[in-house]
Amino acid sequence: MSVRDNAMMERYYRDRALEYDLFYGVPERHHDLAVLKSWLIEHARDRSILEVATGTGYWTEAAATVAKAITATDYNPETLAVAAQRKLGSNVTMRVADAFDLPEFPSAFDAGMAHMWWSHVSKHRRQEFLSHFASRLQPHAVLLMIDQVRVEGRTTPVSGHDEWGNQLTRRTLRSGATFEIIKNYPTAEELKDDLAAVCEDIHVMVLPHFWALNARMRARAG
Repeated sequence: MSVRDNAMMERYYRDRALEYDLFYGVPERHHDLAVLKSWLIEHARDRSILEVATGTGYWTEAAATVAKAITATDYNPETLAVAAQRKLGSNVTMRVADAFDLPEFPSAFDAGMAHMWWSHVSKHRRQEFLSHFASRLQPHAVLLMIDQVRVEGRTTPVSGHDEWGNQLTRRTLRSGATFEIIKNYPTAEELKDDLAAVCEDIHVMVLPHFWALNARMRARAG
């Protein structure tokens, strides 16, 4: 089935919740993951963070060791239930929320996180997401993102493209259910181009299996 629309993408991650962390157990990714955790700790220290697409809380757990506070959101309560089993600490609050329709919060955050999420955002909705996310963050807040690099023979092959130019790939869960999802692999320059309207001071680190981006949100007009 196709999960190019939001409802199907949500079902895919809901059904995948209990097996998602197998992704982080692949030995060849371990060195990159160690580097990324150190990178995240450096940038998350003493920050009040709004996280979208929290998933199973893998990156939340790393950031929580040094962050002042994290509000971790995800559309699926099933993935947040997995995250809740981690020792995240009293500085982490979890909340079910849509990344494209975030609630108003009592105060703005000085950092935003969206890990393993950008690759699934349709190209025609990227600016919508960035603008909405920025509206929940303080001007000049830090933006932190981590996602995958295409690795021949390891990442799932592209199965096609949709009308917006998104790359599609087929995923099969342990239940046997098969989904076709959006999975883009942008270059560092493409990332900078996409974020330029909302962010400044954009820095991209590219590793063998992942990329990491830190940037600063531009001050909003008015």
